[in-house]
This record gives sequence, C-alpha cells and structure tokens, in this order.
Amino acid sequence: MPSKLEPRVLIVEDEPDMNNLLAEVLSAYGFGSIQAGDAEQALAALDRETPDAILLDLMLPGMSGLELCNLLKTSRTRRTIPIIILTALDRPVDQRHGFETGADDYMTKPFTPEGLVARLQACLDQCLDARQSCGNLQRTIDLGVALADLKVINTLATCLYCFTEFTPREIETLRSGLMGLSDEASQWSATRRGASPVKMSVDLNKERLQVRFRPAAGAEAAAFVAEHLDPEAAVPSSFTDAGLIDQMRSEDGELVMEKILPPQGAAS
Repeated sequence: MPSKLEPRVLIVEDEPDMNNLLAEVLSAYGFGSIQAGDAEQALAALDRETPDAILLDLMLPGMSGLELCNLLKTSRTRRTIPIIILTALDRPVDQRHGFETGADDYMTKPFTPEGLVARLQACLDQCLDARQSCGNLQRTIDLGVALADLKVINTLATCLYCFTEFTPREIETLRSGLMGLSDEASQWSATRRGASPVKMSVDLNKERLQVRFRPAAGAEAAAFVAEHLDPEAAVPSSFTDAGLIDQMRSEDGELVMEKILPPQGAAS
C-alpha cells in the first residue's frame, strides 16, 4: 500500500515498456504511480482517485494527449491537477500547442530520471504556489518572448476556475484570447530580435480581475497595441461580448481591462 504522504502520479503512455520505466523511475524517487495506456483508461483511473500530477504522452490511440489535456483543463474539478506532457514531439510549435491546451509543463524524450523528477517536483511546487496565491495573483510578463507567458496565462485560468464563478466557457474565452495575443506577439518578436511589443500584468483578487498592457518603446510596438488591443479588435471585443470586461481604459500609458467580481456565492 502506498503511503498517504507519497505523491501519486498518473502515467498516460501507450508504450508498455516506457510506461513501466516511468513507474520504476518514480518509485525510485518516492513517488507512487497509476498506469494507463490510453485516454479511456486515464479517465477511468481519475474516476477512482485524484492523482497529485499527470505525466501525459501526446501520441495515444483513440483520444490524443492534447485532447485529453484540454478535456481535463476545462473541468473545474480536475483543472488543478498538474499535467506534464512527456513526448518525442520537440518542435516549438508542438510545445506551444501543449501549453495552449492547458499543460503545466512540457518535456521531450529522451530524458534523464533526475531531470524528469526535478521537473515533476518543480511543477508540483509551482502549481501549489499558484493555487495558494489565487486570492491575490500578481504576474508580469513580456508577452511573446518565451513560452513562459503561456504558463502565466494558464495559471490565471486555473485561479479563475478555483476562485471565481466564471463559467468554463467564459474562462476559456479569456484564456484563448490571451493565448492568441501571445501568439501574435511571438510572431512580432521573431522579426525583431526577440523584443516584446508589450508587457502584460495580471492582478486577480477577491474584488477584481485586472489585466494591464504597457507598450514597449517605439512606433512599431504602439502600432501592435493599436491593432490588437483596440476596443473593437478581436480579443477585447470577445472579452466584452462574454462579459469578461466591465471597462477598458487608458491609465498612465497603459491599457487597462478590468472586471469587478461579485462576492463568491452571490447570485449571477
């Protein structure tokens, strides 16, 4: 019987040898494991118990790893389970797709046991910290410079699932909009030696959700903000239509989107 203090990891991997190897590695470092060969088995395992984390392969028979990740990360009850994608797909576009579906981390094969366990523990620690800070979440990133900004967007989504009464559809509208904006900023950055067009700050507490955008210096960054963050542009208008923004204003050189949150438990 595993110890109650032993972290439990759900391994979703269709190759039996790799699945067993992962279980052996985890056991050697003090982790218990639950083994599943496909998404169907994984969902059945999740009905029986809630693991501390999930190691997820992408190339699964039937429902793909990305589809399973998206399914779990749009569930209010399962959203907080950390998911680390572990796959042979190593292109930047594959990594971006992984984070866009809600993954908390992305590792490629081959891997070392030490590296895997270190990333797993770091992911567990980061997700715990994020959950504990949901009542007062503050993050600032240079949008589009690194995949780390996608992690921040996913952390915001997790906190919205845990801390607010936004519907999953509303939260996913916000998350996908910010992901799309990150992708546009990444393309902009790629042609300008890695510079970011805009700095994004997130502030979530019990009273409000506020997202601020500060353009980088220069006419090109200002043009990026004008194109993508004008109130009539796709992302802001989708937020307004979904009721995710009460007001949008300019303040001290920043564009501010704000939503006043009702007290938890209040009628919608």
